[in-house]
Amino acid sequence: MRYLIGIGNYYGRDDSVGLRIAEHIGEAGLDRDFRAVDLGGNLLDLVHYLDAESEAVLIVDSARMGLAPSEFAFFTPEQVATRKQLAGLSTHEGDLMKVLEFAASLRDTLPPITILGIEPAELADEPGLSPQLEARFAEYVAAAVGFLTR
Repeated sequence: MRYLIGIGNYYGRDDSVGLRIAEHIGEAGLDRDFRAVDLGGNLLDLVHYLDAESEAVLIVDSARMGLAPSEFAFFTPEQVATRKQLAGLSTHEGDLMKVLEFAASLRDTLPPITILGIEPAELADEPGLSPQLEARFAEYVAAAVGFLTR
């Protein structure tokens, strides 16, 4: 099985983009060749989708990459250096790289993992997307679906 995993926070403005993409894909029935999952805030649930049955995993999230707001990029976990300083693993883990490291410690191998990072324009304690991300939302959906169905 292939998975699109949307992560983020619905009340974090552009931090919700991954969740909204997964939700939209599921509601629109675009996930015929893969399963779209709105993971929410508990990243430890991601470990469930990183087993031997998984062919590929695309994680969609907002990411500060130094790009212009609303730009996006595909990259692998190996290309990421996390800047968060956490002292071990928490049951409410919020560091994607720590969760992937934890998953790797539990399994012999992980499926191929790719991240679709979308540069946020606004991060705030409110729902919705910024106008910049809203304007490109269909493009993000098409890129994610195209990646998993190629």
